[in-house]
Amino acid sequence: MPWKVLVVEDEPLEREALAKFLREGPFEALEVRTAADALSFARTALAWEPQVVLLDIRIPGGDGLSTLEGLRDQGFGGKVLVLTAYDVFEYAQRALSLGVQSFLVKPVLPDTLYAALRKVLDQLDRQGEEEERHRELQTFVRDNRGLVAMAALTELVLERTDPEAFEGVFRELGLPPDRPCHLLGVATLEAFRPSRGLGTLRFLEAATRSFEGGLVIPWHRSSTLLLLPEDSSTQAEALAARLLEVLGENGIPGNVVFGGTVRTLEETRRAVQALEEGLDESLLGGTGRVLWAEEPQLLPEDRPPGQEQGWSALQGRVFEGFRNGDLAQMAAGRDELVRLLERACPDVELSKMLVLGLLGQVCELLLDLRCDLGAVKAWVRRQMLNILAPNNPAGLHSILVQALEGAWTIRASSQDEGAQVISQAMAFIRERYDEVTLEATARHVHVSASHLSRLFRKVLRCRFVDVVKETRMDRAKALLAGGSTVRDAALAVGYGNIAYFSTLFKQTCGVSPSEYARCPGA
Repeated sequence: MPWKVLVVEDEPLEREALAKFLREGPFEALEVRTAADALSFARTALAWEPQVVLLDIRIPGGDGLSTLEGLRDQGFGGKVLVLTAYDVFEYAQRALSLGVQSFLVKPVLPDTLYAALRKVLDQLDRQGEEEERHRELQTFVRDNRGLVAMAALTELVLERTDPEAFEGVFRELGLPPDRPCHLLGVATLEAFRPSRGLGTLRFLEAATRSFEGGLVIPWHRSSTLLLLPEDSSTQAEALAARLLEVLGENGIPGNVVFGGTVRTLEETRRAVQALEEGLDESLLGGTGRVLWAEEPQLLPEDRPPGQEQGWSALQGRVFEGFRNGDLAQMAAGRDELVRLLERACPDVELSKMLVLGLLGQVCELLLDLRCDLGAVKAWVRRQMLNILAPNNPAGLHSILVQALEGAWTIRASSQDEGAQVISQAMAFIRERYDEVTLEATARHVHVSASHLSRLFRKVLRCRFVDVVKETRMDRAKALLAGGSTVRDAALAVGYGNIAYFSTLFKQTCGVSPSEYARCPGA
């Protein structure tokens, strides 16, 4: 197929001269078309999809770069060589943000044009080779889904590789973040009975047939399996029951454990780690059972009117606020919990059990942060007595608020060096988010960069770059909601590459920056 080149130039003589240079030049396969204004440029680019555009900046109907910006938003990916008789520096920054390859100052000599075009065509050749390798990889992933999933999931859980490096693989497999998945584990006794190994293979085959579109992944010692059905609308109870039937049909004693519904790579990693802890232990109580690694959370479409989040999610929000030292996050989660208890749990005894579970987690965190042991013990004794006293929900809700306020006072006085360092680092990130680096933050808090990186993983259970990215995206959302353009928002939060900013924004927020700007409350 010939390369398609579009010449956009309003001067007729200049336009025809450029087209003639290209048609008579040293290129074996080249198809050339022309456009004289912004409207014909946009129409031809979208309908014909040229690989290369020679673009004059000043054309009737609007400048060339503005038209190119609109085309980029619509997915046009052609290479662009800008033609200009004006000061290059006036347009350089804007052009580079739109993926322009280079500038050609008019009048353009044939040799200059040929050299620039040859460079672009060479890039397109290499790009074609990369796309072919990508297609081959897609085919390999489709033909070896189970093995690829097992390898990728292992790397994800062990955190030996940056999760973003595997995101494309997980998307090809149809797993998070591409689509939500139910996560189930199977604990069997096969590892302790080698003679029954064939039964395990029969089970894998039967489970794969029973859950078309899902993934059955051999896990540790072939005694534990992970199943990730891709249809998030399927009821978890039905999946677990059918999986238990498949075990029985193949004569394999074992249990099925539901690990939750996962929507992101990070949720998947945490859910698999939590599931692993309970799988083998489930066998201590016998086989033939369906268990839950965590309380099933209501999906958004199943929530009662007015209930925005379930207990587990809000409890996690309060706990995250404590862990991150974020008073606003903790207080918001606490207030939502109180409202949820008022609406959904009028039984005071049940409410007491839920509150005790939350306070137990908070107590564990206070101990992990090395808060004053005497203060923690006194707080625990006081809460045990307080929670036993009320005989109506309103009294319990007041006690919950007071208990969390008391815990926050203890948490704020933590003597744990790591927590203090992270608190200082978080403040620095919030202040310098648009230019912050790990090294600069480490200097600010007087530790080495490697030590600070380990502290983020230990205290916050996430990476430094993840915190910075989330901080930047939060600020970008505020700017977009306030009327800033995508370009201005990206530059304001530290991203000179607009395309990269848009990719990160969509990964974090679920929509593109332009979509969010049009409807920030959606």
